[in-house]
Amino acid sequence: MQICLISNASVYTDAALHSLLAHPEINIAGLVKCTSIVGKRDDWRAYKDLILRSGPLYAGYLGAITKPAYRLPHVPKWKSMSVWAHSLQCPILRTTDVSAPQTLDFIENCQPDIILTVHLGQILNAAFYERFAGKTYNIHPGKLPIYKGPDPVFHAIMENEQAFTVSLHESIQKIDAGKVLAEKTVVPTRRTLFRTNLELFSKAGQLIGSHFLGKNDCMPVPDDRAPRYRSWPTNGEVLRFLARGHRL
Repeated sequence: MQICLISNASVYTDAALHSLLAHPEINIAGLVKCTSIVGKRDDWRAYKDLILRSGPLYAGYLGAITKPAYRLPHVPKWKSMSVWAHSLQCPILRTTDVSAPQTLDFIENCQPDIILTVHLGQILNAAFYERFAGKTYNIHPGKLPIYKGPDPVFHAIMENEQAFTVSLHESIQKIDAGKVLAEKTVVPTRRTLFRTNLELFSKAGQLIGSHFLGKNDCMPVPDDRAPRYRSWPTNGEVLRFLARGHRL
């Protein structure tokens, strides 16, 4: 199975790649590294907008998991996507726009069986789905459709969840609304934002194996709770998160 993986690149991406490659049937045909910080921008204004939106503490957390140079001692070392591409001998594209024509051409030239997005903070647009509808999937670290949005673990911890679910779902133009194909629920030993996300993303290979490789060991479980979309944490939410004794 040939996979083209698209990500903003992080320690979570590294964990997902390790788990995917535990399956000898899976080959990484190409990597797309999205370098945008906010929207399609990666300049100082994008960093400023990030800090204004979510505050310096959350921005620091994102830096610690996405920039190896800013890695904190409790974050394990991980391979950059460039190092992964070299070790896997696969092509890699750096871009601020994963739906740009040159990005779409790159993905098509990789000839993947499926396209998998992992820890991607950018929304795919209509042009992307015109080319790749029906073969694009996403690893979402939350129970769907209960926890839609970019950081479901943050909001699940705020709502005192003890068990956390990672989902493999079809990627469609409506955010986090595609059919759930597989899911895995874990009770983390260390319920911090970082450790919980790391454990969830490390199940990516198991989810792909369950649905695409016929293992069928991660079947979705119905949940009658109301669906809800939760956006990026605000600075106020982050301060309340910490005030309740939770840790990033």
